[in-house]
Amino acid sequence: MLKILVCDLELNYLVQHELNSFDITTITSEEEFSNATFHVAYDLYIANVYYFDLVKELRTAGDSAVCIFIDEYYCLNNLKKAFNIGDDYLIKPVNIQELKIRVQYHYKKLFNIDKDIIHYKNMFFHIQTQQLFQNNKKIKLSPSETKLVGLFLSHINKPLQKNIIFEKLETTSDGTLRVYISKLNKIGFLINYERANQSYSLHKPHTNF
Repeated sequence: MLKILVCDLELNYLVQHELNSFDITTITSEEEFSNATFHVAYDLYIANVYYFDLVKELRTAGDSAVCIFIDEYYCLNNLKKAFNIGDDYLIKPVNIQELKIRVQYHYKKLFNIDKDIIHYKNMFFHIQTQQLFQNNKKIKLSPSETKLVGLFLSHINKPLQKNIIFEKLETTSDGTLRVYISKLNKIGFLINYERANQSYSLHKPHTNF
């Protein structure tokens, strides 16, 4: 599941409710921004240009998360700055539907996904709603299991280091992770653990339905 940090007081509530299929965190100050980005690795920032210098510091430190800058009004200088270190630029009033489209675009690009639905065996995973279906029946998953499904399906046949998975799930429990993996395998996923590099891999099935 895409982890998004929203850094705009006017948009915090709206984004949290309109983009609720994603993992949303909202902040209201520079201190909260620094604390949030220190403890969690985010995939995408929706940040007011007020936070430009803090985002720039993250870039210098190696943070490559997608950043959509929000401006109070059109400013050519801010536009140049935004695309110098960021990926997108919007001015207020922000059309939430347009923002959704842009977030979906960056999500697909970030995880090399070229469609809204990912098929795997007799299952399909709807990216926007973050729901898994098997034989056209919805499969009940916990939030952490849903995150795992999205993560593995965007990295089929690619090993995922255990520490990266822990970071996405915000847990460090091997036992808990094994329980999640066991459930997904019982559903029909082909997830194996590679002891040599401490990673898990979702293998592509021989046949897709």
